[in-house]
Amino acid sequence: MFFDTVADLLKHKHGQSTYALPPTSSAAEAIRLMTRHGIGAVLVTSPDGLEGIVTDRDVMTRVVEPGRDPASTRLDEVMTSRPRTVRAGDRAARALDLMTKDGYRHVPVVDGRAVLGVLSMRDLNAWLMAELREQADGALMAVKTMGLANRGR
Repeated sequence: MFFDTVADLLKHKHGQSTYALPPTSSAAEAIRLMTRHGIGAVLVTSPDGLEGIVTDRDVMTRVVEPGRDPASTRLDEVMTSRPRTVRAGDRAARALDLMTKDGYRHVPVVDGRAVLGVLSMRDLNAWLMAELREQADGALMAVKTMGLANRGR
């Protein structure tokens, strides 16, 4: 598991859709999409590929707090443009490191211009917990095996 890639993590999302809207969509449309699907981020895409990302935090700090009208605020006015991304072949640990160091809760996964999905901190926490559980189980098994071997002397 330690060598799992971002692609491996995307497989565990069991076909969950990646939600995207064009830059001209309203913040209200993004809010509806996030609420309807229980997600915290919507990608902003155009025919050229990934343009940005809008998160629930972006909506709060760039739309709600300044008192902007979500229905008339376009995503290209409040999105994070050219967000940091990871590639499918990157190690999951790299994605975790990027998100932890830069304080992201969501990171798009790309292959060239193609968007493959989004990893959330929740996805990475689940992966990390499984990794720790596997390592702990392996260590416990090694201790038990050494104990059995020592009894046979």
